[in-house]
Amino acid sequence: MGISARRISKTIQRLIAQRWRWKYSSMEYCPSCNGKSVLVFSSEIKTELTKIVSPWKLSDSFKQALLERENYICLYCFANFRIRAHADSALRLLNMSKTSDLIKRLKFDDDFRFYETAAYNLFRMDDIKKINNYQVSEYFDNSPFGSRVNGVRNENLEGLTFPDNSFDVLINSDVLEHVGDLNKALSEIRRVLKPGGFHVFTIPVDFELPKTIERASVVDGKVEHLLEPVMHGDTVRGDGILTFRDFGSDVLDYMSRDGFRCKEHKYFKNGCFITSVYYAQKQC
Repeated sequence: MGISARRISKTIQRLIAQRWRWKYSSMEYCPSCNGKSVLVFSSEIKTELTKIVSPWKLSDSFKQALLERENYICLYCFANFRIRAHADSALRLLNMSKTSDLIKRLKFDDDFRFYETAAYNLFRMDDIKKINNYQVSEYFDNSPFGSRVNGVRNENLEGLTFPDNSFDVLINSDVLEHVGDLNKALSEIRRVLKPGGFHVFTIPVDFELPKTIERASVVDGKVEHLLEPVMHGDTVRGDGILTFRDFGSDVLDYMSRDGFRCKEHKYFKNGCFITSVYYAQKQC
């Protein structure tokens, strides 16, 4: 597959406009923007992430993997390695080879419904934004759930406003570590999925932790800290978002609840493991 003149022009514009230092990595198909793109490794992103994660009391291997999974940027749509892996995993579960296959299915099958708990973070093409059965949302805690804020639907994973059996696929990216009541969130996700539907998600996992650690809990509507608070960056709330848990090597068992069995797709770069994308299928 060649790169179109339009994509070349857009890529050059981005190279000129952006200021972060980078080096060429590869030229690959990007499932987030559905085209062959130039991928680069940004030293500036690495430097900034290093500052953020340095105080976290997690393993050096986890921190190094985080620098890799959040890098290798597509110069056309700016999707990083984790986002592209997530998009690829969703397509694999649907037996699709390209994002254009997903767009065709959404356009011609009104009963096929896809829900992303972010505003077009995973698939970043204009075409998908025009499709009604590709639903997106964000979390705005000061507005009614089910309403729209600045044109975006407001939803809370612990109490989704959608009817039962609404979606064939539900995806969320690095969200579940920030959910206070994980049992409730997974129960809601399972509720709104159709039988046979997939929950496809990413979470940061420190494989040197033998067990997942709960850092905080919600009791009577108030957050109780079990460990020193840790905040992760957040694109909606500039001051960051509280981390309720650090996932460990028991992640597959920990995330399997009520017959909702968690599995994974592993992703590598240059022969080295970078990240996993996790999924569970609703059986009944």
